[in-house]
Amino acid sequence: VGFVQGLPEMSKEAICVILDVGKSMATERDDGTTRMELAKRYVQMLVQAKLLFGAKQDELCMILFGTAVTENKLNEEHPDHYKHIQHVHVFKRPDLDVLETLAAVEAEYAEGDVLDALFVGLELIVSRVRHLKFRKRIFLITDGGGPLEGKAHLEVLANELKHEDVRLNIIGIDFEEQDSDDEDEDEEEEKQPERKRTEKEIENEKLLRKLAEDTGGQVFVGSQAIDALNFIRKRSVKQVHKYKGPLKIGDLEIDVITYGKTAVQNMPSLKKTSQPAEEGGSLDTGVKMERTYWNKLGEEEEEVDREHRTKAYPYGKQLVPFSKADEELLKYTCEAALTILAFVPKESIRRYWCLSTVDCVVAQAEKGLRNGLKFSALIHALKEENLFAVARYIKKRNQKVAFVVLTPETNEEFECLYINQLPFSEDYRDYTFGSFEEKHKPKMEQRVAMRSLVRKMDLTRCEDEDGYEYEGLVMEDIQNPTLQRFYQIVEKRAFDPEAEIEKLDPSVAKSLCPDEQLLKRAKGEIKAVVSAFPLQVVEKAAKKKKRHWREYLDDDVDAKVADDDDDMAKAKKLKSVAAAGEDVKLDKIVADEVDNISSADPVSDLRAMASRKDDPKIITRAISQMLEMIQNLVQNSYGTSDYPKAIECLKALRDVCVTNDESDDFNTGMELLAKSFKSRKSFWDMVVAENLRPIDDTECAGSKYTKTQADEFLAADKEEPADSAPAEPEPEDDDIFDSME
Repeated sequence: VGFVQGLPEMSKEAICVILDVGKSMATERDDGTTRMELAKRYVQMLVQAKLLFGAKQDELCMILFGTAVTENKLNEEHPDHYKHIQHVHVFKRPDLDVLETLAAVEAEYAEGDVLDALFVGLELIVSRVRHLKFRKRIFLITDGGGPLEGKAHLEVLANELKHEDVRLNIIGIDFEEQDSDDEDEDEEEEKQPERKRTEKEIENEKLLRKLAEDTGGQVFVGSQAIDALNFIRKRSVKQVHKYKGPLKIGDLEIDVITYGKTAVQNMPSLKKTSQPAEEGGSLDTGVKMERTYWNKLGEEEEEVDREHRTKAYPYGKQLVPFSKADEELLKYTCEAALTILAFVPKESIRRYWCLSTVDCVVAQAEKGLRNGLKFSALIHALKEENLFAVARYIKKRNQKVAFVVLTPETNEEFECLYINQLPFSEDYRDYTFGSFEEKHKPKMEQRVAMRSLVRKMDLTRCEDEDGYEYEGLVMEDIQNPTLQRFYQIVEKRAFDPEAEIEKLDPSVAKSLCPDEQLLKRAKGEIKAVVSAFPLQVVEKAAKKKKRHWREYLDDDVDAKVADDDDDMAKAKKLKSVAAAGEDVKLDKIVADEVDNISSADPVSDLRAMASRKDDPKIITRAISQMLEMIQNLVQNSYGTSDYPKAIECLKALRDVCVTNDESDDFNTGMELLAKSFKSRKSFWDMVVAENLRPIDDTECAGSKYTKTQADEFLAADKEEPADSAPAEPEPEDDDIFDSME
């Protein structure tokens, strides 16, 4: 059925940490650390996760067993039992006090019963939570080296844990790792060093595993414990619905509710504190910002109250006031709605069109089975027909309207529609990139090598050594390294402000590195790509000193540019040109810096701008300026004097557009020229004589003109119809002198 319960289970959690500090925890491990140090690391990660990522209502307490001191509530009621168990931290929001208490914990030489410690922890959780809506968990960290005298009460403890709905998680220090694949047991035994464990530890491990199995709990060992604690480091967020109402399809309505599926996680903001307030012992050390506005009247200043202030927007050199009443008057008013506008083929929606975050749509459970069946039918219909739904989405009253696409999703657990926002026409940006130069175009062998590498590095279908397929990049397991790094440093500096910055946690850094099995499988393809794309070291050219163009003509130019061969050659060339009596044009000196087309030499300016590679938009600007130049030459020509120059500009423009694949701009310009100047017969006859027709698709693949259409563009003008209107008489070159006496 296509509906699920809206809210998840309880978002707040009560955790009891039970840490073994008995004498066996002082045992040194193969890597030189003690079991106590490893256990403290696990607890530290757990507390850090709850401190930084947990909900505000999460609470945590800590119990030590195996201590010389006995301090717990059950021992006060039963003095002969529950000994060597100390309740060191009461239930409260995790803070730095817990970590400071943990840092002072050391292995002791007493022995405490692990089952007694579990009974104490269970009693603490039950008495704290009572009938409140908390998730309840116990984390037991032990090596199983202490006594386990209350074996007869094992079944009673299991029943109590299940009755109170308390989840038991055991982190076993030096427990044996359980392997589900019997074929790999011998290999694992060879890889793992033999651990020094007593018969008591092995026996107690079996009993604890049975307890976890009977209560639906889990036992974590080694790297499994690290992964489990890293999973806790995800922040629990209570889901609040964004929209609750009907999903409209014409006259049909289905009651639905939407929740956020994804959200942007920003870096946490840091609060400023006042050092003088802290030194003075003040409880309120926060820094609050207050802003006041003053109006200067002559030499006096008067503070402006909040009710006398209003917004203003610049319009030219003036400020136009815009009050809240004006905003409300012009604000678009609408009601919350989710209305399907159309059904479109799946292929018509591009993945890169999707904007913003994703919402999830489910049917309202309280509306009954019939409502859920209608919603399920819609999902399956979209799935079977390979369709998406385009809809109008307004989350709340008078909020902005979103244009969205609804995507069906079905799996074994639930059915839903995902909402992705689509762009409006003004949101869409079309970027034009220049074509590859011939020397930079990839060869066929390079394309084949890169295509093979991409397919081999497919993360959706990875294989391990046994040929088992798995997904190489599971989004749920990816952690934000920036946030993890930030929290890691905050925790370190909280204890020691001068502490050095540590390396990134290996469990987090693992997600930043490629999968080793994937790289191993693609070894051959990587070598093929390396050989197909040889890399060369490019020496960084030294920056040339900028010089004014007049310096190249000075008599002492040889001395000034002796250290620069390029500038020397340029200077000598200019001097030889000047000595021969020829004009030295500035355009020849600064051709690479031409940014606009001038009337002096528009053809050279156009080619100089087209040859520049530093600005991708310069070619469009050059074409636009040249078309404007041609129009000005024809429009302002004295008789036909400027027509030849306009024709030369048009020929150069056509060549540049063909070379740079800019047929659309040229053809549009030709259509405007024909519309404006066909009546000037002398000019248009020159256009026809030079065969300056539009660029066809044989010259540029993207042209809208075929060769026949381009020929027909000028063909009608080569032979003028008999009934055509006579052309306007054009002034002759000598007309300007006829009015002179």
